[in-house]
Amino acid sequence: MSADTAVRTERIGALVVQLGDAIDELAAHELSLDDAPALSHALLDLMRRGSQLETVTAEVGAQVDSSTVWTDDGSRSCAAWLSRATARPRHECATLLRLGRAVRTMPHVAAAWRRGALSTWHVEQLVAAARKVPGAFPDAERWLVARADELDADGFAQVVRHWRLWAAPDDAEEDAVDRYRRRRLHLSPGLDGTGFMDVEFDPVGFETFSTALTRIEHEMWEEDWADARRRLGDAATRSDLARTDAQRRDDALIEMSRRASSTPPGSRPPAPLVTVHVDHETLTVRICELSNGTQLTPGEVLPLLTAADIERAVFDPAGRIIDLGRRSRLFVAGTRRVVEIRDRACTHPTCRVPAERCDVDHVVEWQAGGSTSPDNGQLRCPSHHRERHRPQARRPRRRRRDGSGGSGSAGDEPPEP
Repeated sequence: MSADTAVRTERIGALVVQLGDAIDELAAHELSLDDAPALSHALLDLMRRGSQLETVTAEVGAQVDSSTVWTDDGSRSCAAWLSRATARPRHECATLLRLGRAVRTMPHVAAAWRRGALSTWHVEQLVAAARKVPGAFPDAERWLVARADELDADGFAQVVRHWRLWAAPDDAEEDAVDRYRRRRLHLSPGLDGTGFMDVEFDPVGFETFSTALTRIEHEMWEEDWADARRRLGDAATRSDLARTDAQRRDDALIEMSRRASSTPPGSRPPAPLVTVHVDHETLTVRICELSNGTQLTPGEVLPLLTAADIERAVFDPAGRIIDLGRRSRLFVAGTRRVVEIRDRACTHPTCRVPAERCDVDHVVEWQAGGSTSPDNGQLRCPSHHRERHRPQARRPRRRRRDGSGGSGSAGDEPPEP
């Protein structure tokens, strides 16, 4: 080891000690909800600093992995040595080392991760994309990193999936075949007649199943809420519902089985809806999506053509739908469908309720002269729709059960499942 390397190594050790002291001091502080705004800013900074620390940890891990120091105790891999030394799961240690090695050849990803602009989750998405399409990734790396700064997690994951399909459509088809082959369901009996179910769906199967289950679950949620209102009036809250979300979902699955058993032979099952999005940047890309935004490859769509409702949505450069192909089954009307395709879920920044359970809200209210047109519409779940139009005077702040502040009256409906 050269003298210069030894000095730098000692400096790293000293900085780690300083970091530990700062964390110890931070952990010793008494926290108070009276200073919630300051705490919220501190939380955001801690998350960003945490990403930076994960970067450094991964880079140091990659350096240690390249050495032979971890063989001194007989370990067969650096991940095994690190797992034993830190009492952490081996897969967690292996992931850390793998990311540290991968970002050595991804300069834009490494730089953004180092400054806290990317989380470890973002880096995992990008490393997976680079592994799947190594030849095309270097040219797209800067662009993909920039999308992470603009989009939420769901939007970013979707962009990465779209890019992978564009960059390597044949590989995407192979992945789709693998997803379909992995489908499975296990039913296991428990004690006293109980049972357990473990299932993995392919994308089309999951959308078909979840849509049917969610529809019945929502019916039961409305029944439970109506029952709570009958018993307690406007004072009813979510905790007064007769069933938990998990219990209601279990009951909905049983009800779905009962309805399937009572379906007359020969009846036509509901058709899945496949939406094809076409804009100026993707006219040459083979992108197909289910109505919930799940991306499909053309190979996955092909078997559905005899059973699915197909619609076409053409966007102009500004993102407005300029042509909506007609189909046999519309939610309400073409205007609503345009908004559903564009927004896909509740547009409130904290909410992801899917389009089929949302209202279409006027951005400029009807009473104020707003038009009923797609440009003036936005998806809002029932709770956020009511919240937006409820007069401010009727929204006193109250304390939640956990002691934190909140808005809304005690009789507000709970969020939907």
